[in-house]
Amino acid sequence: MTLRVFWRTLFVSLVLIVPFGIYLAPHTMAAVFSVIVALAPVWLPLLLLVAAVPLWIAYVRSQYVFNVPYTTLELKPGEATPQSARAMELVFYSLHHRTSIPRVKELLLGEMRLPWSFEISASAGTVRFFMHIPKSHRQAIELRIRSEYRDVDIDEIRDYAREERFDPITMKLAVREYALGKPDPYPIKTYDVHEAEKKPHNPFNEFLEDLVGVGDNERLYFSITVRPHQRERKRFWEQEEDTLHSDAHREISKILGPGGDLRSVPEGRQTLVAAIEQALKKPAFDCGIRAIYFADRQHFNQSRADGLDTLLNRFSDTELNEFKTYNPRSVVAWPLSDLFAALPWMYEMYVHQLYRRRSFFVPPYYGSPFVLNTAELATIFHLPHITRASALARGSGRRLEPPTNLPV
Repeated sequence: MTLRVFWRTLFVSLVLIVPFGIYLAPHTMAAVFSVIVALAPVWLPLLLLVAAVPLWIAYVRSQYVFNVPYTTLELKPGEATPQSARAMELVFYSLHHRTSIPRVKELLLGEMRLPWSFEISASAGTVRFFMHIPKSHRQAIELRIRSEYRDVDIDEIRDYAREERFDPITMKLAVREYALGKPDPYPIKTYDVHEAEKKPHNPFNEFLEDLVGVGDNERLYFSITVRPHQRERKRFWEQEEDTLHSDAHREISKILGPGGDLRSVPEGRQTLVAAIEQALKKPAFDCGIRAIYFADRQHFNQSRADGLDTLLNRFSDTELNEFKTYNPRSVVAWPLSDLFAALPWMYEMYVHQLYRRRSFFVPPYYGSPFVLNTAELATIFHLPHITRASALARGSGRRLEPPTNLPV
């Protein structure tokens, strides 16, 4: 935000100073411009290099991702779906792999780790589950899911997000993205902890039951874009670093204080350190979460749009970690962010296109990613066990058959 204010101030200053300088001191301004022109062989190549490198990287990455064919799979859970989210954790565990990309290929060819997307669509009382993945990964992922969910239906479909039309003139859209309130090493409360409580409950099922209430003329899309977390370079010229473990070491040092002795801190802090260390033992993913809600203007539910801010509150724990929301417009660079503020309809179209492209780690948009391990990821996304008494029974996208012993 400070950098954005600097560029705004610089732009406004130049707009005001240059004409006034020419009017008040034309000879001085002419001398200044002469010096600037004379030094052009020095500053102009540097300026072009600074501008060209990000544009080139955005171009080659866009081309690389564009040439990778993706497919959309719909997942329809059955009655035999496990009640625990552990099955989905095992799926995520098998998806984790490390990719080594040479710097030359990264710069010249735009090669990068390909993201996947796990998604939920809610409309007209129906909740549907999707995966948007590279076609080359389909067979391996599908086999792994079927090994954990024996009666799941997996269908290749046309991309639902691209089939849905959005007209900014007749429709309204609200969007939120999610980040962690504390640094990445602090875990969220996972499914195994919820299941071990005196009154076990599944916050993900509660989350889905809220989505069942989305009306006939409304759409709510929820997307978790992921890629395996691994050692990487923050900048092109730096060495690879495992940021998660480095951050964890730093946070544990803060918790323990100058003494560095675990036995000298209160029991609550000991439990927190143990939770951080336990979370590091599992594979982790870089994650970006986005939710959009849109509808015709006459059917747009403002309370539902405002509810996007609290959509993931049920997964938060103040002692461990929690989710917070932000508007993607705050991430968009200046001056495009100011243009979107002046023209909201243009911003809504832009955000809708971001969802359709699943753009979070690739151009044209880079969000604010965070890290979740396999257990945390399975807590906020897994196929639900649907009972006949559940509100999900009519909104799961799959028809439940009557019992075989039903009297006639």
